[in-house]
Amino acid sequence: MHTLQNRSGTKEFVVAKLMMAVLALVLAGCGTSNDKAPASASAAASTPLEAASPNTQTAPASKHATSTAHDSSSPGGSAMPNTGLILTQMHQTNLMEIELSKMAEQKAASSEVRAYASQLVQDHTNVDRMVVAMAQDSGTNLKNGAEAHQAGRHETAREKELERKLKSVQGADFDRLFLKETSADHDKLIAKLQQDKQNTSDEELETLIEKVIPVLEQHRELAQILMKKEQA
Repeated sequence: MHTLQNRSGTKEFVVAKLMMAVLALVLAGCGTSNDKAPASASAAASTPLEAASPNTQTAPASKHATSTAHDSSSPGGSAMPNTGLILTQMHQTNLMEIELSKMAEQKAASSEVRAYASQLVQDHTNVDRMVVAMAQDSGTNLKNGAEAHQAGRHETAREKELERKLKSVQGADFDRLFLKETSADHDKLIAKLQQDKQNTSDEELETLIEKVIPVLEQHRELAQILMKKEQA
């Protein structure tokens, strides 16, 4: 009798022990599954599709990298103006401003306008020296080639038109017209150089433009101040 009871107790003990072992395995399996879930979610978040999502913020590409990619992918070269063309246009504009300002030095009725014209001659001469120096360093010929011809033809036509207008007026009328045209020209030139600076991938050209723009802004501001005096 005792032997049967002992065997029965032993059997129940073994069954209970087996059940505990199975329960431990189940719990262990659940724990392993939970541990792996975050890792899977993390991996999914770093997939190319997730990275390409519009809601995913990525560091913006540098202007130089973007510009370089554009240059290399464009058939037949970039549509953006190159360094040589920009330098040629700057050179032609400087020459035009110098010539018109020399006329104002002689014809202006106001001593302030004559002094302003002299400042324009000096500043644009200095700027043009920098342009010519950079052109020489980059191997750009400012006098020959299709780019020079195109830029020169445009500026020459503009200069001739302004010369005709300025020669047709005298005294205070000349002063007002010169200041008006100078202010407008510098406004357009500043906007163009700002765009050229944004488009170019040439760091030296960027530096040159950054030096020139403040000078042109001062010219525009002085022209506007003198215009107000002339109108008073």
